Amino acid sequence: MARWAMAATGLIVLVGIGAIPAVDGEDSMQGATAIAYVNSDAILQQTPGFAEADSTFRAEFQVFEQEVLALRQTLDSAAAAFEQQRVILSPAAAEDKMNELQAMSQNAQVREQQLQARAQERQRELMAPLQDRIQTVLDGVRAERNLALIFDVANPQNAIVSADPTLDLTQLIITRVQGTGGQ
Repeated sequence: MARWAMAATGLIVLVGIGAIPAVDGEDSMQGATAIAYVNSDAILQQTPGFAEADSTFRAEFQVFEQEVLALRQTLDSAAAAFEQQRVILSPAAAEDKMNELQAMSQNAQVREQQLQARAQERQRELMAPLQDRIQTVLDGVRAERNLALIFDVANPQNAIVSADPTLDLTQLIITRVQGTGGQ
């Protein structure tokens, strides 16, 4: 349902752009609305500083991966040891060991999630200055070429990477949906 809604919204935006009237009687878009696209992956990889940021992230990520691997190996070893001892343990002792294994597993999962979150946060920290620079250039080129929208072919979930703010119909739609007029 959400995909359908996003597709419908995208279609409405594309169809609606051609129907936007000129502002203050001027032909602000000089005829047809121009749309362009970029490949953000290619741009990011060619951005000065990317190689260093990527190298730093990969090195730090290896440390995270090594810790996760060590946690899994410890858990696997404990599980294997339990399986070997299981037949000689009393039911109560076996249950205690099983509870210990479950607690170890839960702790390992929590730690792995923490490491994944930290890795994602670190990647954002390293890439944010590059992405900010790219966004500034995208917005500048969009304005310079009088483009309404720039799509990103590398990221279909976030297809529009730059849009002319004068084409934002959000407030008009809100006003009309709320029935308070507005043309």
